[in-house]
Amino acid sequence: MKLNEKEKDALFKIFIFSVIQIFCLNIHFIISALSGDFNWTVERLTSSFEGMVIQIIDLITLINGIIIFLYILIFIILLVTS
Repeated sequence: MKLNEKEKDALFKIFIFSVIQIFCLNIHFIISALSGDFNWTVERLTSSFEGMVIQIIDLITLINGIIIFLYILIFIILLVTS
């Protein structure tokens, strides 16, 4: 299967954003393990520094996940149209 330049670019971006996603999930897991709390409550998320960091990481992973989904759609569209 030969890929054109746009398809290769889409695959590369999917790979890069997936690596960022895995890195953020690992940081989330490490922070949760160090604080000893895997079940974050709203009170704990808003009252502690770790909770604030967890919220920021969750936001980054949400946005990153949406970007990965869009690039997968772009890649599939490029495969179907070529």
